[in-house]
Amino acid sequence: MLVLFAMLQPFSRLEPLKAPESLEEWQIPTRLSALSDADQKKLLLRLAYPRVDIPKQPLPDFNAITDVNAKKQAFFAYLRPYVRQENERLLLLREQLLDIAEKKQKNVRLSIEEYAFLYSLYDEFRLDVAETNPATLEDLLLRVDVIPESLVLMQAANESAWGTSRFAVEGYNFFGQWCFREGCGMVPLNRPEDQFHEVARFESPALAIRSYFYNLNTFHTYEPLRQIRAELRAENRPLHAEHIAHGLIAYSERGSEYIAEITAMIRFNRRLLEDG
Repeated sequence: MLVLFAMLQPFSRLEPLKAPESLEEWQIPTRLSALSDADQKKLLLRLAYPRVDIPKQPLPDFNAITDVNAKKQAFFAYLRPYVRQENERLLLLREQLLDIAEKKQKNVRLSIEEYAFLYSLYDEFRLDVAETNPATLEDLLLRVDVIPESLVLMQAANESAWGTSRFAVEGYNFFGQWCFREGCGMVPLNRPEDQFHEVARFESPALAIRSYFYNLNTFHTYEPLRQIRAELRAENRPLHAEHIAHGLIAYSERGSEYIAEITAMIRFNRRLLEDG
C-alpha cells in the first residue's frame, strides 16, 4: 500500500535536479556578469558550491534485513548524511541572508558580490524580484531554511516503503516525485492512458534529497509548511517535525489522513530517529 501511494503522488511534480557546476547554472542576471573571477569564486563559496559530495553508496537491499528495527536503522543511516548535508547548506545560506538583512536595515551599502549572492538565491528559490528590500528578503528567508531531519526521513520511509519500492531501488526516488519529459524517469505500471508523467529517476541519493528540499522550499503548494516554520522561528520555538508536518496537507490526496500517518510514524520511531 505504501508503494502505491508513492506511485500516486499528484503534487510532487518536478524535473530531477542536477548539481550546479557554475554561476551560469544559477542564471545570474546579466547586470551581475561584471563580477571578477575572485568574486565569482567567493559567490560559489557563499552558495556552498562547489563542495565535496558524500560518495554515492549503492542502495542496500533493505528487504534482506529481517529484523525490523535493524532495517529502520540501516535506512536512516543511509539517508541521514545527505539530509544533514542539505540542512547544513541551508543554514549557511540563512546565516548570510540574516547578515545581509541586518545590513539593509541599517542602510549599510551591499557589495556587488552580496547582490550577486542575493539574486542567485532569488533564482534558485523561484522568486521574481526586481529590487531587494526588506519584504523581498523576508520572502526569501521563508524559503531558505531547514526541514527537520526526522520529517524528511519519515516521509522517505513512508513514500518508498523503507527503501524497497521500485522507484527507490531503480532511481533513488524516495519521495514519489514526478517529472514530465519523456524518458526522464520511470513509467508507473498503472499510469492511466491519458497521462504522461513519469516518476523521476535520480543519479544519486544526494540529488534525490536536494530535489525534495527544493520542492518543499520552493513550490507554492507548500507555502503552509513554510509559514508554520516561520511562525515557529518568530516565536523562538524548536522546529519540531510534528508541527511542520501539518504543512504537508497537499502532499498526498489523502490530506489530513496522510499528515496523521506521518506524525504517528515520527512518534513511533522517535527513539530510532534520535539514535543517529
